[in-house]
Amino acid sequence: MSSRRQLEQTADPPRLPKHAQKKEDSSSKVEDKDMAAILVSMDTVTLEDAEAGSLSWQLTDVVMQMEQFASTGTKLKELVRTTYNKSLQDQNFARVGARLCGEMATHEVDGVKLRSEVLTRLQEDYKKKESLHTGDQAVFLGFVTLLCELFGVLHINGEPMKALVGPVYDTLMELLSTKCVSDDEVLCCTMQLEHIGQTLEQSDHSRMSALMGKVRDCALGKETSPFARCLIMEVVERHANSWEPLPQDVSDYYSSTLEKLLSEK
Repeated sequence: MSSRRQLEQTADPPRLPKHAQKKEDSSSKVEDKDMAAILVSMDTVTLEDAEAGSLSWQLTDVVMQMEQFASTGTKLKELVRTTYNKSLQDQNFARVGARLCGEMATHEVDGVKLRSEVLTRLQEDYKKKESLHTGDQAVFLGFVTLLCELFGVLHINGEPMKALVGPVYDTLMELLSTKCVSDDEVLCCTMQLEHIGQTLEQSDHSRMSALMGKVRDCALGKETSPFARCLIMEVVERHANSWEPLPQDVSDYYSSTLEKLLSEK
């Protein structure tokens, strides 16, 4: 298991971005009781459930609730809007939200298709990614996570959606564009590269070279923290290893180093 994966799974709050620690009770803001119940069920789905190759009973239950709720085009749009907004508000949930959208990608009613609705919302926020980044970092990190995770789960004829390749690269570059890149930004970027790096590189090798150059530049930044540098060096090694898992001793080294750096914060 990589040190980054351990960061995601641990219950120790400092290991994840502070804004991602606090889950808002979205159900209290939704008037529709059925939608509120779905949101409560969504919060029972873990990151392990979202990453599993097969559907867990939690995922299966939520997907069934979503399918039953989305009985009209209007309700399907409401479902997409609520799930999308929850993903932007909670970076951790964004991975779960992406998996749920992937499972329901072909769901269509009254001429409204879930995948199209999700892509429309992604396109709208992609066009204003710079203002999102400068306006609310927490929301921007949720957007980056959702976009990248959707790239990993939305396929056409078994292949990744080519239309998402450019936006994913552009958004990850934007994530690292600030003069002083934060630990949260580095953590988000390196996590996503670990999840989708191999597929993303296969889709466009030249752009991955440019992105990894940007990642390495961040490691040299005067304001970059030792914690962020450690995350960067690990993902650089993963890239050099064709995104395959690192040897156990190397992974253990990064894990222990990150633990030490976190304890010193």
